[in-house]
Parts: sequence; structure tokens; C-alpha cells
Amino acid sequence: MNKMLRPLAGAFLLVAGSAAAHNGVIHEAPHGGILKPVKNAHFEIVLAPAGGVRIYVTDPAGGALPASAASEISVEIDRPGRKTEYVTMLPDRTGTLWTGASQPIPDPKSVIRVGSVVRGASALIEVPRIQFPVYRKAAARPAKIAAKAGAPGAKHDH
Repeated sequence: MNKMLRPLAGAFLLVAGSAAAHNGVIHEAPHGGILKPVKNAHFEIVLAPAGGVRIYVTDPAGGALPASAASEISVEIDRPGRKTEYVTMLPDRTGTLWTGASQPIPDPKSVIRVGSVVRGASALIEVPRIQFPVYRKAAARPAKIAAKAGAPGAKHDH
């Protein structure tokens, strides 16, 4: 590697590591989706394999916020060679997340856009479908079923 590029590469890795830890807090998506920051909150966006979008709202430290923290959430899905799908998003009846019905999104070249107003701040994020782990996680077996089957590495209740 060129001696001039080494410091730049090191600086890039430092910045990339800081982004993953975001203010010293490491975030994991507890519902099997992906986390994306929006101005003064985070969204966990979950795509269901059979279709449908769920969005959970959290504060920047990862604490759950009620669905009412967002006054508006809209989703559109761009699939190659097809018309854009506009998903009607509404808070669920428990007030913990936003949900909307959509067609399945198996094509990794698709793009999901989320527009929102959270705590008075508007934001627009764009996420390539390839970033979502939905189809890998959908194939996983629940721990209790795996434990009964005697699967290696299964969690057992004691």
C-alpha cells in the first residue's frame, strides 16, 4: 500500500468503527430487521418474507418509543422493471410499531424508501433490499422446536 494512503485507510476504518458504535452505543435489531438512524431517532425496518413492512421507532440510545413518536411514516418500494409500490403505513393497535401490507420483496436490486416525521423532524432514508437479512432469518427454526429435535447448539430450558 502506498505510504500516503495508509493514514487515510486508518482514518477510514476509525470512522467506520465509530459509525457502527454510534455515540458509544452498539445497536442490534431485536426484531430481525435493520436499524437506520433518522435525525432524532432510529427505525428498525422489518420486511416479512410473505410481504409486509413493520417499523419500530427507538430513541438514539436504542430505547423503545411508542408509535406515536412518529406523526407520519410512508414507505415506497422500487422493484426493477415494475411500478413503484406505495405502502400505507399505520400504527398497530398496540401503539408499539407501524405496519403496512406489501408484496414480498425477494429481488435484492429492489430499493425501500421510508419518509417520516418523528418528533417534528422530517427525514427520508433509502435502503437497498440487499441489506435486509429477512430471508436468511425466516429459515431459522425456533429454539424450542430445535431443542425438542435435539439440534446441536439449541437452547434448553432448565
